[in-house]
Amino acid sequence: MRVWLKDRGDFEALIRGLEGFGKFHPSIISQLPSSPYGESFYMAGWVPTSDAEEASRIAMEVTNQHCRIKFEEPSKEDSPPTFQTHKEFLKPFERLVNSFGIPSYWEMDPTPMVALSFALIFGFMFADIGHGLILAIVGLLVLYLRNKLGLRMGGLLSYVLDNGSLLFVCGISGILGGILFSDFFGYHVHLPIPEIEIPNPVGIRFPFRPLEEPTKMFKLSLFIGALHISIGLILNLLNKLLRREFREAFFEPVCWLWFYGGLMYSVFSFKLDLGAWTRSPSFLWCLILPSALMLIGKLSKEGLDGLIFFIEALISTVSNTISYLRIMALSLVHAVMGQMIINTTGGNPIAIFLGSLAVIALEGLVIFIHTTRLVWVEWFSKFYKGEGRAFKPLRLEEVGSIKPGQAYRDIDEKPRV
Repeated sequence: MRVWLKDRGDFEALIRGLEGFGKFHPSIISQLPSSPYGESFYMAGWVPTSDAEEASRIAMEVTNQHCRIKFEEPSKEDSPPTFQTHKEFLKPFERLVNSFGIPSYWEMDPTPMVALSFALIFGFMFADIGHGLILAIVGLLVLYLRNKLGLRMGGLLSYVLDNGSLLFVCGISGILGGILFSDFFGYHVHLPIPEIEIPNPVGIRFPFRPLEEPTKMFKLSLFIGALHISIGLILNLLNKLLRREFREAFFEPVCWLWFYGGLMYSVFSFKLDLGAWTRSPSFLWCLILPSALMLIGKLSKEGLDGLIFFIEALISTVSNTISYLRIMALSLVHAVMGQMIINTTGGNPIAIFLGSLAVIALEGLVIFIHTTRLVWVEWFSKFYKGEGRAFKPLRLEEVGSIKPGQAYRDIDEKPRV
C-alpha cells in the first residue's frame, strides 16, 4: 500500500488512523524532496489482502479524501512480512514453528500440520489412557484459568499458562495411543474396540502392546516416520508450485517422494534382503529411475551444488527415517515406567496415581523435546526454511515524528523501488 499526501496535518492523521487500524506494517515513511503532483509526504507498507479495502477507507476518511493511494501485489523481489491469524487454540504450535523460523510469504505456514503431526508422534510415545487423561484435564484447567479467569503469571508458570491447548492436544493424543496399545495407568486393559489394520506391506494390527510385541512397534515407528517425511515432501512440492518453480518441483520433491516411496516399499516388503530388492520391478522403476532423474535435473540446474544436494538427500532420507525409531524407544520406556510404578506400589491406587504424576511430568517433558526434534530436524529439513519476518503493526512510538530530511525505513525489508 502506497500513500501520497500534501498536508502535514493529514499525514499525522493518517499515521494515527493506521495505528488504530492495527494491520499496517510500515516500510517507508518520509517527506518528499519534490513530486510532480505537489505531494510532500509519502508512506508505504504492507496490509493483508483481505483488509486492503478497509485500509483504503480509513486512509480516505482520516485525510478527508486528501490522499492518493496505490495497491500493488508483491513481486518475487519483495519480502513481505508474514501476517499470522491462527485461532487461540493453535497459538502454542505457532510459537513452536516461529521458534524455528517465521514462515516467509513464499512458503506455506505449517502450523496446522505441525499440530496434527505433533499430536500423532507424541501420542504414540505417551500412549496411556490414564496418563493422557490427566494431561488433558490439566490442559483444560490451564485454558480455563487463562481465558475465563484471565490469570496471568510471569516466569516459568507463564509457559504453562500460555500452552494449555498444547497440553490438551498432547493429552488427547496420549489417550488415543493408550487405546491402541490397551494401556491404562500401566495396566493392560481389554477395550471393546474394533480391530484396526494397516494393510501390507506394513501389516500392523491394533490394538497391541509394545512391550509384548516390540517388532510391531519397530515397524510402526518406521511407518510413522515414512508417513511424516512423505507429508513434508508433499509440502515441499506445494511450496515450489506456490513460487511457480515447476521444473524444480519435478526434479526435487516429486522425484524425491517417488524414490522415498519405493525405498520404504522395499524395506517393508523385503526387509534388508538386497537380493530381493534387485529382483523386484520396483527397484528399477521406483528407486533407480527417480534417483537418476533427480540427479540429472539437479546437475543440469545447479552443477556441483546439485550433486551435493542429491547425495545429502539420499543420506538424509535414510538417517532421518531411522531417527523415528526413538518413537519405539520412548514408547517402551513409558510402558516400563508404568509397570515399575505398579510393582513398587503393590497396586495401591493412590500410590499409582501419585507415581503417575511424576511420570507425566518427567516423561512428558522428555517426549515433548524428542517430538520437537523430529518436527524441527527430520521434518522441517524436507520443506521448511522459516526465513520470513513477523508482521509488526504501525506504532507511533516506534515511528516517531518525521522531520524534514528524515525518514522511517523498515530495516528488515530488502530495498524496494
